[in-house]
Amino acid sequence: MFKGYKVAITGATSGIGLATAKRFINEGATVIGMGRDFKNTSNLSDKFIPCKCDVSIPGEIDKACAFIDETFGGELDIFVNAAGAATPATLTSITLESFDAGMHLLLLAPILFGKSLYPMLLKSPQQNASIINIASVDSRRVLQDDMLYNLAKNACVLYTKQQALGFIGVRCNSISPGVTDTPMLSREGSIMSTEQKQETFDAISAAIPCGRIAQADEVADALTFLASTDASYMNGADLLMDGGLTTTLK
Repeated sequence: MFKGYKVAITGATSGIGLATAKRFINEGATVIGMGRDFKNTSNLSDKFIPCKCDVSIPGEIDKACAFIDETFGGELDIFVNAAGAATPATLTSITLESFDAGMHLLLLAPILFGKSLYPMLLKSPQQNASIINIASVDSRRVLQDDMLYNLAKNACVLYTKQQALGFIGVRCNSISPGVTDTPMLSREGSIMSTEQKQETFDAISAAIPCGRIAQADEVADALTFLASTDASYMNGADLLMDGGLTTTLK
């Protein structure tokens, strides 16, 4: 489906980003995968091109975009913004430093990448240029214990619609997964321990109409649909993929 495509993915070394990179590669694409630790990508083919980048640092984003430009000859078919992390902060604990860190990672990075990569996407060799931003089911509800993530993912959905309006010639969509089994919630510095994560997953699974949480591969399936020609008339959309979780929220 994606033979010959040129794809760039942030957060490509774990979770949804890694699952998406594998899916594109299996379908024939060449992927530039951005991340900080590439131990999980060592078994991928030479169709995976690593690009070390901390997307929370604007200067590193500039270097990554220059690398994409040089490697792909100024052309790009698909950009996936999948980098993310828990950004614990409450109304009473938030600081300037935590605000800057969270918003740089979750909102400023997609904005800077979009600005820099748009000219390359306009030269899409496959004439199917697409940006897909990973938002969250948390864009559909109000959170107090992770207010920065809540704010940023709401903004991500709106920003995607702004992209669709302003980036003429490139389809721009977002996908809002529900609770997904990825390393994000249990990595160092996250808001939950491994035990707490499992307890939370069990409790949420009982409340989800599908009866379980999502797997990263399932989100990658939906994401690659948005990037495919099968979704050629989808633009400015947010695809909710939560197993029915939001139907249970009061």
